[in-house]
Amino acid sequence: MRGADLLLHVNIEEHDIFSDLLPEKRHALLYPAGPEAPSGPGGEDIVIIASNNTANVESVVWFLREVAPKAPDIDIRIVGNIDLGVRSRAPDEYRRYRDWFVGRVDDARRVYENARLVLLPMVKGFGLSIKTLEAMASGLPMIATSAALRGMKEDVMNLGDVTVADDSESFANALRRKAREPRRTEAQRRTSGVRAYFDANFSQAVYHRNLEALVAPLLESGDRQ
Repeated sequence: MRGADLLLHVNIEEHDIFSDLLPEKRHALLYPAGPEAPSGPGGEDIVIIASNNTANVESVVWFLREVAPKAPDIDIRIVGNIDLGVRSRAPDEYRRYRDWFVGRVDDARRVYENARLVLLPMVKGFGLSIKTLEAMASGLPMIATSAALRGMKEDVMNLGDVTVADDSESFANALRRKAREPRRTEAQRRTSGVRAYFDANFSQAVYHRNLEALVAPLLESGDRQ
């Protein structure tokens, strides 16, 4: 990498690490464009969306063991093939909450259409979370651990639509509180703080604009790509 004119990093953690490793090089944070998600019309679903990988399985098992018993009157929809991993890793919790698991769906993004709240109980993971970006694009309020917001600048912690909860008690308290709030309208979701944050940082238009601003001067000066 020492031969590069510019090093682009897709999350803040990598940017900081490589800036320390190669302080003589020019570094830039270039968030990738995130996936779009429907912003309505809305419904009553409180959702967790997860595919079957180790980090997701550990996160959902933590939620079922530590958080769900503290909010016993609230039903959750757990969408994706995460059911396979949970059934293998935590069979007792899987049996107890079997009705919550929806399984794999053809387009998980459509789940946001009828949702009112997104849960992101991540306890492990690296790099930006695609699930978090999808949730932001939907404009829905979110309850998230700090791990779900990894790779972003610290300003994401101050968004009004994001409730950060890193222990089971605070997560369950937030869930009980948010479950009582009226659902957002489609118009409210399109203009929500998390949707605005998505548009400002992860939209296709912003990605193209930022990439052009970084690369164009190198090409115009005839420097190496």
